[in-house]
Amino acid sequence: MQIKENKQGEVLILTISEHLDSATAAVFESRLLGLVDRGERKIVVDCGSLEYVNSAGLKVFLLAAKRLEPLGGKLVLCALAPSVLMIFEMIGFTRIMKIVPSLDDALKALGGEAAPA
Repeated sequence: MQIKENKQGEVLILTISEHLDSATAAVFESRLLGLVDRGERKIVVDCGSLEYVNSAGLKVFLLAAKRLEPLGGKLVLCALAPSVLMIFEMIGFTRIMKIVPSLDDALKALGGEAAPA
C-alpha cells in the first residue's frame, strides 16, 4: 500500500492505493491517527486507486472518524471503486461515514475549494 499526502488549504488529502488489509492496516492506522493527533481536522481519503479493503482496513476508517468527531473534525472518503463501495454498503458504513463520488465533492463537503485542474 502507498500513502500520499497533499494539503489543500485546511484539508489534508490522503491518497491510498492497492490493498488495505490485515498486512497494511496497522501502518495506515498509525499514519492516519497520528495526523489527527497532530491537529489535522479535515481529512479526505482518496480511494480512487484502492483495489481491496477488508475488515482490518474498515476498522481504521471507523477509528479515525470516531476520533475526529469529538474534536469537531471530519473524515470524508471519495472515489471508491464499485467493488470497494459495495463492501461499505453491505456493512452499513455508507450510513455512518461521508462517502462521495469525487475528490471535488469531498473538498466541497469539508468547505474547501475544488481541486485544481
